[in-house]
Amino acid sequence: MRLITHNMLSCNIKGVTNGFPLKIVAEKVMEKEVDFNPDFLRHMFAKIEWKALVEASRSLGYAELPEDSPDATVIESDDESLLKKLHHALLELHLEEGALVCPETGRKFPVNKGIPNMLLHEDEV
Repeated sequence: MRLITHNMLSCNIKGVTNGFPLKIVAEKVMEKEVDFNPDFLRHMFAKIEWKALVEASRSLGYAELPEDSPDATVIESDDESLLKKLHHALLELHLEEGALVCPETGRKFPVNKGIPNMLLHEDEV
C-alpha cells in the first residue's frame, strides 16, 4: 500500500468521529521505483493531508519530509528537490505487511501483500 492511498483512508466504524489519520504499524516495508512525474505531484499536493503524510512516512522509516507543509510557491518552483522527496514518500514507499490502527478505537485493519483490509465486522456497521 502506497502512502498516497493511506492519506485518503479513514476508519468508518459506526460512531467514530476521529478516524483519520490511521496509525501505521509496519512489519514489512518495500521501496519500488516509480517514474518521476512533477506535474502529477504538483496537482496532488493540494489534496494531501501533509501532517498525516509526514507521520506515515516516518512510521515507515523515511524522515526526509519537512514537518510543516511547504508553501505552494515551493512546489511550483523549478527546484524539484522537495518534489522528489514527496514522490518517494507518496509513490515509492510501500507498506507490504502490517496494520492500520484507528486513532479513536484502536481497531487494527490488517495489511497483507500490500492490500489493506478495511472490512468492518457486523457490530461495527
